[in-house]
Amino acid sequence: MSEAAVTGDGHACPPAVRFVEPKLNVVEMLDRIEREDAIAVPALTPDYRAWLLEEAYGAPFREARGVVGRGERLVRQRMEVHDGFGPESRFRDLTRQYQAVWDARLAPLSDYPFESRLVFNDMMLQVYQPGETGITPHMDRTAYRNLICLFVLEGRGRFGVCEDRSGRGARIIAHEPGDVVLTRAPGFRGSDHRPFHFLDRITKRRYVFGLRQEQVQR
Repeated sequence: MSEAAVTGDGHACPPAVRFVEPKLNVVEMLDRIEREDAIAVPALTPDYRAWLLEEAYGAPFREARGVVGRGERLVRQRMEVHDGFGPESRFRDLTRQYQAVWDARLAPLSDYPFESRLVFNDMMLQVYQPGETGITPHMDRTAYRNLICLFVLEGRGRFGVCEDRSGRGARIIAHEPGDVVLTRAPGFRGSDHRPFHFLDRITKRRYVFGLRQEQVQR
């Protein structure tokens, strides 16, 4: 149970300590992401994760499309999604606070690692049920830029990166609930590279909250 306090209007406050400091510094993290396409690092304290899950359990999910794309670009997926976060959503708190974490990490760097200022403007909560497909190897949309952050709130599954849609050369990114999986996107250190990645072998209901930077079309 979360140790979050309760305000006078009955709303639970977030725990005072939200994040776990990763063992890697920002340059080490960026170097590993460049080499490995994706890494997982500890992120959420147990109390903060429990506080977020309280909202996730009651979220009004909808079924995602089972098939995306066609022909050689066909992707199969089984998940439910939620993106209608109100102004008081706990996931907006996470977004604001994690934005501040990255702003502080990047401020001292002499060479900014992204093509534009990193701004998390796309939020998505997903739930995957045990025994379901997950999502087959795919690349994220080109509109997603710089860095993708997937917070694993609960559950078990196998996340990996690979060389192509067949899953060739798969490399599994070991992670635990409370970790964030950081994946490179176009704009990362001057590259347009989009790694293929997948999720399978879901053995326990899995809640994941994704933060992305979607490029605004002008």
